[in-house]
Amino acid sequence: MDDLQFRRSIYADPKSTDPDVVSAKLNDPAKQKFAQELEDFDLQIAKAMQVPVPEGLSQKLILRQSLASHQQQTRKSRIRLALAASITLAIGLTVSQLQFSHAYNSVADYAIAHVNHEAKYFTNEDEANVTLASLNSKMTSFKGSFSDTLGELMMADFCRFDGMKSLHLVYRGRTSPVNVFIVPDNDYMAFDKQFSSKSFNGVVSSYNNSRVIIVGDKQEPLNQWQEKLNQGIRWAT
Repeated sequence: MDDLQFRRSIYADPKSTDPDVVSAKLNDPAKQKFAQELEDFDLQIAKAMQVPVPEGLSQKLILRQSLASHQQQTRKSRIRLALAASITLAIGLTVSQLQFSHAYNSVADYAIAHVNHEAKYFTNEDEANVTLASLNSKMTSFKGSFSDTLGELMMADFCRFDGMKSLHLVYRGRTSPVNVFIVPDNDYMAFDKQFSSKSFNGVVSSYNNSRVIIVGDKQEPLNQWQEKLNQGIRWAT
């Protein structure tokens, strides 16, 4: 197992018991150290999320909403309102920092950050050898299947999309890789059907229980990719 494939597997599951992953760790101290670091990091996140709800948090939140409607209060009441709002905001920020799994507010922000982070691991010259059977075995987690690989598929593996188990596909594009994320539908991350950054464009399709996010460089015809994926994926009803 090469270093790139090992890292993909460990990113997806730091405690993987896959024989190839286990063998790679046993034969390479560096891989073993890397896997242990990710496992330790997962443990730190789990411990961080086990934070008890601060005493009186619900009352403070209710107080903040109630005080907002009383615009004719005395100066002393306004001071209490400001203090209650400050306390609630401080608690909210603290809890948000501890819950690493929801660090982004929009699909666009996280998708672009994810692509930028993993850009060094993929090139347009990587071997495209992912089979349709392998792809569809992973798609069962999302109650869908592909009628074809729909292009030169260089990678198909599970990843974490802002804490959610998702499927990350990397296709050969015109000039650089095209990234496709299949993620569970959710309410906390806002999304637009189209988004862009300095280097990338993105489009999003929404289905009953999933979203398909496509990210490519400025030269890539993403609408064509979106059409191929819309026609090539069958979703269970």
